[in-house]
Amino acid sequence: MDSDKLYRFTAPFPHEEDVSEDPQRFSPYEKLLSFRVVVSTCSEAGILQDLDVPVGHFSHIVTDEAAQAEEPLVMIPIMTFSNAYTNIILAGDPHQLGPMIKSPTATRSGLGKSYFERLMLMHNVYGPADTHVGKT
Repeated sequence: MDSDKLYRFTAPFPHEEDVSEDPQRFSPYEKLLSFRVVVSTCSEAGILQDLDVPVGHFSHIVTDEAAQAEEPLVMIPIMTFSNAYTNIILAGDPHQLGPMIKSPTATRSGLGKSYFERLMLMHNVYGPADTHVGKT
């Protein structure tokens, strides 16, 4: 992929060791809307709202490791930037670790599963060999 089409969005004040040797190449927020692909963490995606990125600007929202992400965290980019024309892609392995929920209240409220896992359970994607997945 051409580097002029990929924007690595980072928090406004990244640690010095996390910035490439040429930070100007990846940090001008005013150019954000000219990029076709933006790479960001779920929580950093919330910052894009402060930059007035319009809903539906991105044609795709990809969440990697979605089987390990807490549902509220995955919802930040989805609920903030998607519309009826946005493709939502959740990637991950549900056989790996699930989300790390430390609150018993959150777990009792159904947040012990990732959004990815909950969707798979709702749509009956798991077969007989996968019955152990999703049990808490």
